[in-house]
Amino acid sequence: MSKKRKAAGLLLASAMVLLSACGSNNTAGTNNNGSAASTNTGTAAVQTESAETYEVVMGFPMLGNTPKDIAEVEAAINEITVPKINATVKLMAVPFGQWNQQVNLMLASSEKLDIMLTDFAAYSNAVSKNQLTDLTDLIDQYGEGIKTSLGSKLDAAKINGRIYATPSNKLAEGGSAIVMRKDIIDKLGIDLSAVTRADDLDQVFQTVKEKESGMTPLASSNTLGGMSMTALIDSLDYDTLTDGLGVLMTGDASMKVVNLYETPEYLAALQKIHGWYTAGYLPKDAATIKTQPNDVVRAGKAFATITSDGPTAADKETANNGTEMVKISLQKPMHTTQTVLGLMWAIPTNNTKNAAKAMEFLNLTYSDKDIINLINFGIEGKHYTKKSDDVIVPVEGDNGYVVRQSFMFGDTHLTYLLDGENPQGRVEEKIFSDNMVQSKALGFIPNMDPIKTEVSAVNNVINQYKVALETGSVDPEKILPQFNEKLKAAGIDKIIAEKQKQLDEWLAASGK
Repeated sequence: MSKKRKAAGLLLASAMVLLSACGSNNTAGTNNNGSAASTNTGTAAVQTESAETYEVVMGFPMLGNTPKDIAEVEAAINEITVPKINATVKLMAVPFGQWNQQVNLMLASSEKLDIMLTDFAAYSNAVSKNQLTDLTDLIDQYGEGIKTSLGSKLDAAKINGRIYATPSNKLAEGGSAIVMRKDIIDKLGIDLSAVTRADDLDQVFQTVKEKESGMTPLASSNTLGGMSMTALIDSLDYDTLTDGLGVLMTGDASMKVVNLYETPEYLAALQKIHGWYTAGYLPKDAATIKTQPNDVVRAGKAFATITSDGPTAADKETANNGTEMVKISLQKPMHTTQTVLGLMWAIPTNNTKNAAKAMEFLNLTYSDKDIINLINFGIEGKHYTKKSDDVIVPVEGDNGYVVRQSFMFGDTHLTYLLDGENPQGRVEEKIFSDNMVQSKALGFIPNMDPIKTEVSAVNNVINQYKVALETGSVDPEKILPQFNEKLKAAGIDKIIAEKQKQLDEWLAASGK
């Protein structure tokens, strides 16, 4: 997957708050962790087993144009699904920029939609509004492939002991890493053997600045969906509790929710980044530059950039930057509710006429290799050729079916490798995932609906200050106090108190 597609994938989590925004005639259930539980079971749409073939409509956002050969791919999928589950499939691929509006309209009108993509940020609020079918019993009946694929990850999706959406089983990544141009490292004789933390980068950046005229040591990351520059600071370690508005610091065993922006660790991180900025290690327009970091490195204007860590991170960034990159791991990876749930698949309560059939098809996306590869890559011989059993070469250009959003659908581990990917990458990813630390709050999903006014106000303040602070463009000693003062005026303390209340209830209910 290209860096632009990866960044767009991250965008989904912040831009797809569609369910929390759309209204509902059903309002039972006010809190997902300790108060009234949602009463939605979706029973009216569950049965309807008949001899008639059912059409499953699967809705998702497209990061590019809707493929012109989508009907041919649907026909190929139907050759599998009709004999297996007596269902045909319609892939409702909506251009990313139109996704929220179109799905909101569909949900409001009860237009047919059997399976849809949502995300962890919208999940709790949608459940509290009875917009999502309770999948718990359906998974037991028709979701063996889902249970096998996700294992204990499925538990993280529980709200009051029930499951309303299934997370995509994406490849493991987490924490952070800096990736640097190997040709420059070799040319300048930079020794990376002692570089294990952010403080060790100072000398590396200084050497590049002094000896490579016209090259910025570190490309700026400031775009929506991109990784914050604070991800480079290994001493800043916390669970965002899904949105960062009240976090758990990893080293604190008290399970106390705190304002990240008031912690000494956050101030120290900003001071380090501001020091890099004033030393010229970051571009002067770091807060406003619109060019993607990979594009700056590819153009020879930057030495290093940030990425999510993982066993294949260096290989991916080598492909993205057009030159060999060397990786140094920094922040430690951690399984959190946000990272485990990420993008999720749900069955809308009022839009499906057969939730059981929808579940049968959803299960195939986690268990049937042919189906998941048809969705992602199209038809063999027309849209790609096989180099080996699991390695493919896409037909160049707009071949009629360019999707390749494997991070989104079912079980990513079933998808083909693209030619050039590390053949051992999937095995290494599993080892990486198995060794990740697990947050003590894994599975906690706060319901922000009671404090939605404060959330909106606080996010407005964050949008005003965060980019300038986290790109080092302003002095944190002067600006951070102003930021926190405005956060308090906007209601961040109320948000933290509500999150703490819900976390305490969740801990008591889960016996943790």
